[in-house]
Amino acid sequence: MDMQLDIWQFIGGIGLFLFAMAQLEAAIKSFAGRSLRLRLQTYTDRPLKAVVAGTVATAFVQSSSLVSLMVLAFVGASIMSLENALGVIFGANLGTTLTGWVVATVGFKLDLDNITLPLIGIGSLLLVGTKGRISDVGRLLAALGFLLMGLTFIKGSIDTLGGAASIEQVAGFAGWQYLLFGVVLAAIVQSSSAVMMVTLAALFSGIIELPSAALIVIGADLGTTSTVLIGALQGAAVKKRVALAHVIFNVTTAVLAFSLLTPLLKLVQLAGISDPLFSLVAFHSLFNVLGIVVFLPIIKPFASFLERRFSAPVEHESRYVSETDPTISDAAVAAISEETAHIIGRVIHQNMRAFSPPLPLPPGQPPVKVPTSNGAKDQDFDTLYRRNKRLEGEILGFALKVQAEPLEPGESERLNRLLSAIRHAVHSAKSLRDIRHDLQEFTDSPRHNVYSYLDHFRSVMTEFYSEIYRLKTAGAAQAVFQDFAYLIKRIQEWHDQLHREIYSDIHRGQLADNEISSLLNVNRELLNSNMALLMALQEFSLNEDEAAALNQLPGVT
Repeated sequence: MDMQLDIWQFIGGIGLFLFAMAQLEAAIKSFAGRSLRLRLQTYTDRPLKAVVAGTVATAFVQSSSLVSLMVLAFVGASIMSLENALGVIFGANLGTTLTGWVVATVGFKLDLDNITLPLIGIGSLLLVGTKGRISDVGRLLAALGFLLMGLTFIKGSIDTLGGAASIEQVAGFAGWQYLLFGVVLAAIVQSSSAVMMVTLAALFSGIIELPSAALIVIGADLGTTSTVLIGALQGAAVKKRVALAHVIFNVTTAVLAFSLLTPLLKLVQLAGISDPLFSLVAFHSLFNVLGIVVFLPIIKPFASFLERRFSAPVEHESRYVSETDPTISDAAVAAISEETAHIIGRVIHQNMRAFSPPLPLPPGQPPVKVPTSNGAKDQDFDTLYRRNKRLEGEILGFALKVQAEPLEPGESERLNRLLSAIRHAVHSAKSLRDIRHDLQEFTDSPRHNVYSYLDHFRSVMTEFYSEIYRLKTAGAAQAVFQDFAYLIKRIQEWHDQLHREIYSDIHRGQLADNEISSLLNVNRELLNSNMALLMALQEFSLNEDEAAALNQLPGVT
């Protein structure tokens, strides 16, 4: 019965540790998500700098998976080369070893039992009782408390096991058995940090010796590659390349560490590290450094090797132009017309996701015929923006081919109007993209009057898209001139009203300088976005004379 309780204590300890790590990652991501992405972009223009950036970033956020996801996004968007991405991935492996140093120092060398419950209690109260940054601080404190509690449970269960199992009982195990244990345990719990914690506890309790613990840690680094492999099975070609690089790096590093186990441990001893716990984490860091030293000089040919693997299939965002012959002018212009409706509809869907949570879907029907999206329903704003930019590029590339052929005057005029509609639609999306960080700051703001402006902005945008969905009235084939004129007037009234409210709060001294700038900027860009979308719709829907008359109305640029 006692052994069963020890098993559940052990499992519960690992579960608490993994839960705490996930919450710690979420808290740190909320603090440094955007700034971390910017720094990764800025400081990864050389492979060596990329290694350092990957090491520092992972040591800070304590999640190589989070850093890897950012890197994959950068490579996919052509912001970062595969060569520099590999440097970040290699550095991330080294960055994860910081967890071992922290656990060895805090968890085994310091008595922190008296602060575990206060951390959990205070942190949880802040998490559920506050909003914004204070709530994130609460999540961070609670996560640290749960991490320490998980470590306490694991130490307790292994201490009990240590009383029943002496080191002589496991001394006869072969090295490959310890290695395999590390691989399997890491593959199950999907965390080399958790395996390191268990190994440190076993080493601390005297159940295993340092060489055996080192073999388990080598296996743990191998076992975590299963996460990347599983995640890359259905992924894009670039994701599979990075996953393959991660596996090759970890396998090579593990082989080197296994082959040089005794010399590496001797080197740790020569460095003056005699404590077994610190010797283990030093060994973990050392063999990851060794892997970086081996791969860094060959990173360019390694990247070239990976580029030749997993050829990427040609993917189109367009639905019509990719299947149309540009030399057949009437069919080509008709395809561009359908594609214009397609991109306008996607921009409407994207813009409604600029807020968090997204704006509610209005009643009625969209103002253009929108084909079913390619899995876009649950994608975030930034992903949809990148896809719409690709769609714009595909349409424009096709349009250039069409314009190289002889066109009838009516076809040429219609084509120019459609291209104008596409530019307006993408400009509408860009205006919202430029203020998304401001909207997030309003969401996180502890100041009630700033947060209330966010509600005003949401209300205005909800009403605007409701009006957009009412453009096609019952029995009307399409929107008419009067519909657009009415909406232009409404858009300007909403903007002017919010502008007056902001200036009223400025005169009463209720807004800080940075809040004034952000609020005015958001109000202006919302106006620009709504006007641009309306211009896209009128270019698509109205005839040339009506569109020209609409452009002469006050406030239309």
